Order: sequence, then structure tokens, then C-alpha cells
Amino acid sequence: MARRAASFAVGVLALAALCGAAPVLAQAPAPDTNVPAPSKEQLEQAAFELRVMVSALQSDKVDAPIKDALFRCIYTNNFAKISDAMGKVIADNAGKVDKRNPDQLLFIMSRVCGFNPQQGAATPPAGAAPSAPAQPAAPAGSAPAPQGR
Repeated sequence: MARRAASFAVGVLALAALCGAAPVLAQAPAPDTNVPAPSKEQLEQAAFELRVMVSALQSDKVDAPIKDALFRCIYTNNFAKISDAMGKVIADNAGKVDKRNPDQLLFIMSRVCGFNPQQGAATPPAGAAPSAPAQPAAPAGSAPAPQGR
């Protein structure tokens, strides 16, 4: 049995060498060690926000332009960057936003990711790169939050 496993491993390594394959993660740049590790609360909030995003992407109640904005955002940014941008909006609107309300978070997330409800599409803010999360002024209390979970 051990001989078969060793033979299989040698075969896989030979195939990888022939194909010129190298693990993608091994080619990725090393993480920035100057960034402090997130706190337990930050990780829990980010996990909740990620669940909101995944639920929105899977929901038939969330409009396609919002889903497109969310997907483009997560594809071009790491989730920490998105979560940090959302945290700034929540902090700037303390008392107005419940960070555990999925509908409010989805609204903020869609705006941070560049969705413009008036245009019905994701548009980067003026002067920002298309892949950079937007910084909305505030979640509009009068505008209905996208429904989705």
C-alpha cells in the first residue's frame, strides 16, 4: 500500500513537472506583515457580512445589477477591504445602522461595491478605479434596502 502511494505521488509530481504546473498559492505574494491581525469581533462581523453577500448572490429576490456589483467587487477586492469600507460607513452612521441587520448590510455593501440605485448599475465613484470599493455618504433611510437572504 505504501509503495502504491509513493508511486502515485511520484507520478503526480512528474505530471506537474511536465505541465509546468506550480501551486497558485506558492506564486502569490507574501501577506503584508505590517497589517495587524483582525480582532475576534472583526472576524465575526466579516463572517456575518460574507454570509449576507453569499445569500444575496444566491437569492432570487436580489436584482441582477446588485448581484453583478457584488460579484465584481469580491472578484477585484479582498473581502477585508470590502468589510473595512463597510465598517467605516457603519461607524459614520452610528445609531442609524444596525450592523447585524442583513438588509441594511446588503444596502451598504451594494453601495460600497459601486451599485447606484438611481442608475440601476454598478458605477465607480468619480476619480476612483473601477475595482476600488466606493464610499457612500450614508445609507439613505428613505431608499428601500434590497431584499435578500
